[in-house]
Amino acid sequence: RALAPSASQIMGDREGALPVWVRAPKRGHEFYSGCTRPKLYEWAGKGFIRSVSIREPGKIKGVRLFHLASILAFIQEFETADKPETKDTLKCT
Repeated sequence: RALAPSASQIMGDREGALPVWVRAPKRGHEFYSGCTRPKLYEWAGKGFIRSVSIREPGKIKGVRLFHLASILAFIQEFETADKPETKDTLKCT
């Protein structure tokens, strides 16, 4: 069985100037989206954005990566939405 690629290999993938996957910040805001760690986990938990957990077999700890394009697309939906009440619900902080 082939081993899955490591988190560093996946995070090295790029689409143009932007990375494909990003990590949630330990504190503050994620560099490309401006969203906080709790917000990224909330959106991923609700299925609004893509994320993946990478953990080696037998290990307790791993890393969760978030798909940057899905984050930006989710935010873009609110920019183009016609409903004002929807725009008020999107907060990255």
